[in-house]
Amino acid sequence: MTTMYLTFGQKTEYHVQAYLSMLSFRCQMTAGDRLVMVTTAPEFYAHAASWAEVIPISDEQVKEWQGQYQFFWRAKIKAIEFVGNRYADDDLLYLDCDTVLRGPISWLKLQMADGHALMDTNDGHPSQMKTKTLRMWQTVKGRTYGGITLGPEHNMYCAGVVGIPAAKRREAVTLALALCDGMLADKAERIVIEQYSLSVALYETTGLVETRDVIAHYWAAKDEWLQAAYELIARTRLTAATLDDELRLFDATDWASLPVYVHKSSTARRLRTLVDRLFPSRDQRYIED
Repeated sequence: MTTMYLTFGQKTEYHVQAYLSMLSFRCQMTAGDRLVMVTTAPEFYAHAASWAEVIPISDEQVKEWQGQYQFFWRAKIKAIEFVGNRYADDDLLYLDCDTVLRGPISWLKLQMADGHALMDTNDGHPSQMKTKTLRMWQTVKGRTYGGITLGPEHNMYCAGVVGIPAAKRREAVTLALALCDGMLADKAERIVIEQYSLSVALYETTGLVETRDVIAHYWAAKDEWLQAAYELIARTRLTAATLDDELRLFDATDWASLPVYVHKSSTARRLRTLVDRLFPSRDQRYIED
């Protein structure tokens, strides 16, 4: 199985999250497994270069992957296509940075060996969702893209995890791109188009299995996980730990104590913003030259 990531830019926290996720998979990898990082910032993965394949890409490549309509997340589908073509005989698992393997990797492999595709969580049908997702559905419902007419059977899955069996990869990715580009051409709400394209394409070509019980996708609890990730990385870098040391420390960390979802009140956020504006920090002092 090939496990892959895609990262952009210089924001450290994204690369810290990706490194933590890579470690979680490295703990359970066996012969024949590989980790691939496709990135515009390969310098963040120098420490992983001995156990992961780091593929540098340019900002121009990302722009090309965004396609005619310059949709940022179309690049995710194209990156899956790119790595899939590179390792055509492998089942392929794409992961967002904010994921950690918490269950057995063997379960993921078994599902794909049995011909099932994988995605994070079935969020239900977009007609039952709110705001931007609902607006997308109102534009695309009943329309046909890549030979598929969108209807009530096509639920929205979270695309933080995308697993595709090797035998169906080319067909599924081609269909996902056709769906994505078709919806973009019809000027659908853009925010979740790549997610819905992958959901529909994998449902139609293979059928879908959720991974939420095996892979933690902590998109709504990043503060807690980032703090733990920074702690792990600081300890291993400051002590010149070996990879085996890193893996032991990862295994010894109580990841189950961290929430994967935290509801954060919008009212509380607005009140904090108001308090910061009414009572700004004062008397700041700096080191003098």
